[in-house]
Amino acid sequence: MQTGDVATRSDPAGALSLSDLVERTGVPASTIHHYRRSGTIPPAIRVTPNRFAYGEDHVEALLRIRGCSTSEPPELRSRIVAAAIEAFKTRSYSEVTVSDIAEAAHTAKGNLYRYFDSKEDLLTAAVEALLDDTRVRFEAASRSLGGMDGLRTDPDKAALAFGYIVADVLPMLLELGARAAKGHEPSADLGRKVLRTLAGTAGRPFVEDPQDSDAAIGAGLRVIENAFATVLSWAVGTDWPPDHVQPPEQT
Repeated sequence: MQTGDVATRSDPAGALSLSDLVERTGVPASTIHHYRRSGTIPPAIRVTPNRFAYGEDHVEALLRIRGCSTSEPPELRSRIVAAAIEAFKTRSYSEVTVSDIAEAAHTAKGNLYRYFDSKEDLLTAAVEALLDDTRVRFEAASRSLGGMDGLRTDPDKAALAFGYIVADVLPMLLELGARAAKGHEPSADLGRKVLRTLAGTAGRPFVEDPQDSDAAIGAGLRVIENAFATVLSWAVGTDWPPDHVQPPEQT
């Protein structure tokens, strides 16, 4: 049975883990997740509820994407967004150029401008894609921790899982905050959207009505506060990183 970006079947012979796929192709895990969810590469193979596998068709698809340079394939926009995510996660806004992103996406700047009017548009698209990624990964982590009931009985686990998953968004959120502090209103607006989305994502398992966004945001703020408090308590202690803590399984 196939649903969205995941196909459920028995463990196939010669299946590759996510780390294997990263090593074979050189494509970062976050980019692979983005390509998979956008339909750019074939669906992942669900082996167990929390374990996925990949095959040679995934290797070929990723290598083909990396090798494209002159054509304009249907997945080009997804490839550009994935390249923007990697760029803005590791460098400040001022350090990233449109040329950098186009080169990383293996396309010409002219092709990039068919989809995005400016570097500002690229940042917005990267942030929104990461928000969607965070939501999907937190929902998967929630299921691995026992679903809503499991999270409600152990909120520390929820905070820890959220802390690991949200780490990819933090560099861009800090960048938005810095730009907002200088009076850049679009960054302030996007930053508020990011914070509300993150809080809603974190808090949804803890409210009776998941559609009640205000209640979810309130609950999520408590999860985020708990996550920061937990990490800070580890950081000032003698056991850092803590040996007894493991990140939620990534799929």
